[in-house]
Amino acid sequence: MPPRSRLRLAALALLGLALGTLTTSAQPLPPDPTGQTFRNPILPAGQDPSVVFDGALYHLVQSDEDGIGIRTSPTLTGLGDVKKVVVWRGGQSDSPCCELWAPELVRMDGKWYIYYAADDGRNENHRMYVLESDRVTGPYTFRGQITDPTNRWAIDGTVFQGPDGRRYFVWSGWEGTENVQQNLYVAPMKNAWTLAGERVKISEPDQPWERIGQPYINEGPEVLVRGGRTFIVYSASGSWTDDYCLGLLSLTGKNVLDPAAWKKSNGCVFARNDAASVYAPGHGGFVKSADGTEDWHLYHAIEVQGASWGGRSIRAQEFTWKADGTPNFGRPASFDTALPLPSGEYEAEQARLNGVQVQEEPLASGGRAARLDGPGDSVNFARVRAPRDGTYTLRVRYSNGSGKVARQSVTVNGTSTDVTYPPSGWSNFGTRPVSVRLRAGENDVRFMQEAGAVQLDAVTVTPGAVASP
Repeated sequence: MPPRSRLRLAALALLGLALGTLTTSAQPLPPDPTGQTFRNPILPAGQDPSVVFDGALYHLVQSDEDGIGIRTSPTLTGLGDVKKVVVWRGGQSDSPCCELWAPELVRMDGKWYIYYAADDGRNENHRMYVLESDRVTGPYTFRGQITDPTNRWAIDGTVFQGPDGRRYFVWSGWEGTENVQQNLYVAPMKNAWTLAGERVKISEPDQPWERIGQPYINEGPEVLVRGGRTFIVYSASGSWTDDYCLGLLSLTGKNVLDPAAWKKSNGCVFARNDAASVYAPGHGGFVKSADGTEDWHLYHAIEVQGASWGGRSIRAQEFTWKADGTPNFGRPASFDTALPLPSGEYEAEQARLNGVQVQEEPLASGGRAARLDGPGDSVNFARVRAPRDGTYTLRVRYSNGSGKVARQSVTVNGTSTDVTYPPSGWSNFGTRPVSVRLRAGENDVRFMQEAGAVQLDAVTVTPGAVASP
């Protein structure tokens, strides 16, 4: 895991010089039937994305020079356009001061946890630590170090539930006290900040595609569970090389602590795409689309060949599943490729507009919003998809700088209801939930201004009615 803070400014300068001369030959994906698309990156600078969807909002945790921060958005692709809340700084409450790496956000037992690596200024002293909070944006309590009895160098830890129902902690670490290579280890958990047994090595960089750059590296483990099967997706080879990629471990049987039960992929399952100018794709996180019908992958990569740790940005891409039950990540897409928005996510400025201005707004999802200034102005989403008949929640991201309450009618397949928007300021976006009935397939959803003025940024569709406060 690189000392990112020392290289970011130089790398961003390199990226800025190179972007004007880059060309790609990547073929765009088939057009989205809703007409709603986005382009990567969703965050122009960042690494090691960890994202959680709580049923209403997406939360992305990142480390930077100012500590560990969380961004919250109703849309997955809008995470880079919202304000960051710094929830932890190095040196607080006996936490080590320096190089806070790869924070992992986990929600369990009604609480929020952040697992992160930190040191005292010396890389050989990197260890894993745990924060706990009742709210995703804090305040967080420092729970201390999480370690097995060896107490070796450790980074990139995360939590998962095994097929036996027990919780396990998986991380990247050294076998001894010197930086020879990074392996993946797993151990059972007693509670959210305490391990209940010895560590077990389940992977080491023993294949040629894992041994590009020295020291040899396995790191960034993330867990996928589907159809009763458990997978660990991890990053392999040197993170400073263009060949940093994702490998896959598949659990055969149910014994998480049996190294022989983990079957390694025959090569990278997600790798550089020279035709699209995507290099070193790695350390991703996984999350569902808002409506629960799609699987999405967040990862970091670089656009300039040979940029090492510099110029990393965070991208989002849908992934699917093969007939054998393993994940199919495809190839990383270029910045020029228009990708369909995650299912259940709709950008107002890309809808059918009547009497509406499209405004440039830095904190709006996608950087733009639709401004409805008077009665009759409307935004029409003609092809809102639902997986089945039922009640859904439309979450409307809006801003209102008029100084008074604005009102709209929301018409779904001919049935209308009113929604009001309290004043917020034009650049201060909030969210209003509306319960509606949708039919399976495509639905016509129209927002029409009745009183006041409002900016509509984006709408998400999630199953179920609005939760009671």
